[in-house]
Amino acid sequence: MPDDARLPERELTVAQAFGRLPLDAPDRSAWPALAAHIAASQRKRRPRWPFALAAAAVLALAALMPGWLAQRAPTVDAPFVAAVQSADPLDALMAESAQLEHFISAASNDAMESASTTMLSLAFEERVQRVDAALSDPSLDDAARQLLWQQRVSLLREYAGVQGTRQWLAAQGATLDGALVSTY
Repeated sequence: MPDDARLPERELTVAQAFGRLPLDAPDRSAWPALAAHIAASQRKRRPRWPFALAAAAVLALAALMPGWLAQRAPTVDAPFVAAVQSADPLDALMAESAQLEHFISAASNDAMESASTTMLSLAFEERVQRVDAALSDPSLDDAARQLLWQQRVSLLREYAGVQGTRQWLAAQGATLDGALVSTY
């Protein structure tokens, strides 16, 4: 090794070495091109009145929609209206019972029920079956028959409330679990 080679008194750190390098400058500045692009886009600004006009048309249509829908309301079958509006309260109870049964069958989803919800549903169905068994007695007078139909409708209202609550909770991402209590 040659004797005249000298080692530096102190070695440079990496940060100092990078700090001593010359700065790399771009060939040209990007700012003039960017400024020209911004100025050109401001000159090509689209008018906003078409969007405001479309929003006003949508709001006017939304304001007129309820009246238009009321004119085009569907008609209800005459026998159904006659059964509900009849002077006989027994017919009205039978019609309401049929509506509640239809709602319950549409709202129930046996595949998604928990064990506690299934048990509560079975308890309601058992109570309704007991009332149905009592209604099948041919020796019932009209007052007892009407009382049983009122009891049946009351049970179906409670059952529909449970099914509606279960559907609402399912829509929220929850389930009807926990300590369910059935009162008699």
